[in-house]
Amino acid sequence: MFEFTLRTVRAYTYENRRWLPVVKDTLKIELLSVIGASSERGMRVPDAKASAYTLYGPRGVFLKNDVLIVSDTGNHRVLIWKGVPISSKPADVVLGQRDFYGDSPNACGDVERGLFMPTGVFLSDDGKFFIADAWNHRVLMWEKLPEENFSKPHHVIGQSNLKQVDRGMLFWCFGVFYDSSGFYVCDTGNRRILRWKDIPDSMQIPDDIYEGFSWPHSICRMDNRFFVADAGTGVSKVYVFETSLKDASLCSFYIGHKEGCDEFSLNLPYGVGADDDLLFVADTSNNRVLIFKELGKDVKPVAVVGQRNFFECGENRWERVDEYSLCWPYAVFAVGKIFLVADTGNNRVLIYKLSI
Repeated sequence: MFEFTLRTVRAYTYENRRWLPVVKDTLKIELLSVIGASSERGMRVPDAKASAYTLYGPRGVFLKNDVLIVSDTGNHRVLIWKGVPISSKPADVVLGQRDFYGDSPNACGDVERGLFMPTGVFLSDDGKFFIADAWNHRVLMWEKLPEENFSKPHHVIGQSNLKQVDRGMLFWCFGVFYDSSGFYVCDTGNRRILRWKDIPDSMQIPDDIYEGFSWPHSICRMDNRFFVADAGTGVSKVYVFETSLKDASLCSFYIGHKEGCDEFSLNLPYGVGADDDLLFVADTSNNRVLIFKELGKDVKPVAVVGQRNFFECGENRWERVDEYSLCWPYAVFAVGKIFLVADTGNNRVLIYKLSI
């Protein structure tokens, strides 16, 4: 149980042909913390200059055992907090830069320890830590979560060694996922998802290659279902697969009837996360997060975060940057009735609590 001052977020549900605020008896969403520089209100985006608590275009979030991990993508680094932070609490560890004030790609020339546009982050149940180092076309692995700044990875996937960063096996890999079913990488630039039965050697050939995607960005699992957020030219869908991943055309069904802004549409969804019986979709270009409870081909979301209803999709509601608004949310992660949003265009991460 996290002890924070809680504030109700404006989320809405559709009942009796009316839009009603989400209430305690249905789904209550409360803001726990805002990570990143504070906003001066208005439409001005919060400060992005690298420090121990600021962010610039974060595109990956992960929470496990009270450890918060954020891909601070625009500053080419990953920040780690021990304990869920209250707003403006400095990070404990930085990876990809020599200190908390560096912001250059590959730490000005150190490609073994540096990062170039990191996105997906993942901490496995057995303690292994992964970063999708997207523009270096590789996935980095540490045997355990690093405790020192600028730590060198123990293993690289997609390159023959840590000094190579050529486009080869991988091309703009944005998402990574690992559990008992295998090790998965969203090989976004190559429009496919790769699966190995276990953590592969550096250039090991995948056991399975799933194709037919446009730009797959993230993957998650709920029970026996897999979800893939696919966002590319003319494609704005979250694919749902029963039992195991397959090619996109073999999905069980998908969310997102068309590209647009309403309760059945999506517009470039980059992120997907699941917790118990809830699915969270970062509907990025619609500047909102949609929450689904029941899943099926024609299911409607039960709530929207970042907008007043399912038919408004403006950046920060075309009003101001505040705790109710979103601007290009790129990633979402959920665990234990806590969900996190990488509010990329606002240079911050928002942490929420759910109660039903």
